[in-house]
Amino acid sequence: MTRSCSLIAMAVVLLGGVFVHSVESANSSDKYLFNADILSTFCNSPHGGPYDDGICAGYITGIADAMLREPGMEKSLCMVRNLSTSDFSKLVTRHLERRPEDTRRPAADVIRAALLTAFACNKS
Repeated sequence: MTRSCSLIAMAVVLLGGVFVHSVESANSSDKYLFNADILSTFCNSPHGGPYDDGICAGYITGIADAMLREPGMEKSLCMVRNLSTSDFSKLVTRHLERRPEDTRRPAADVIRAALLTAFACNKS
C-alpha cells in the first residue's frame, strides 16, 4: 500500500511538471505541449516501472503511427513493422544521447528526426 501511494505521488509530481510546461508553452510562441526533455525524463526514469515506460513508449509510438499515415511518407520512412515499443523508446533515447542539444525541442520533432534517420528509405 505504501509503495502504491509513493508511485501515485511521484506520478502526480511528474504530471504536474508536464502540465505546467504545457500551459507555459501553450501561452508562448511555442506550438507544442511536450518537449524532448520531458519525454527523456519518462524514458530514463530511475524508478522505471510501467507508468513511466508507458508514457515514453506510448508517446513515441503515437508519433510513429501518425508519421506512417502521412501522405507520401512511404517514400521517406521505411520503418520495420515488427519492432516493440521498447525498441522505439531505446532508439529515441539513443538519438537524444547523441544530440543533447535537442532536449529543448518539441518531442514530436525529435522523434520524427530519430525515426527518419534510423529508417530512411534507400534511394535506388
